[in-house]
Amino acid sequence: MSTLNIQFEVPRMALAQTGLDLENISRDVKQMFAIFLYEHKKISLSKACEIGGMTQWEFFEMNKTVKTPIHYNREDLKSDMEKLADV
Repeated sequence: MSTLNIQFEVPRMALAQTGLDLENISRDVKQMFAIFLYEHKKISLSKACEIGGMTQWEFFEMNKTVKTPIHYNREDLKSDMEKLADV
């Protein structure tokens, strides 16, 4: 997969107020970006996990604090069941 490196500047004071772990800020921002895209229905749950570098279980754990609505309907369940049947 081809990747794109994105850089931007944020005042340290603003980051300090977020409570984010500055030692792992790149990971945290990447995960938050993935959740944001998922929340706004720009990407699927599996794509959000891929972008955020996390499993679905980690996504759900992180979502306990973020409280993003999970978009999962009958068609998604049917698709997942079909994929599992092929395994």
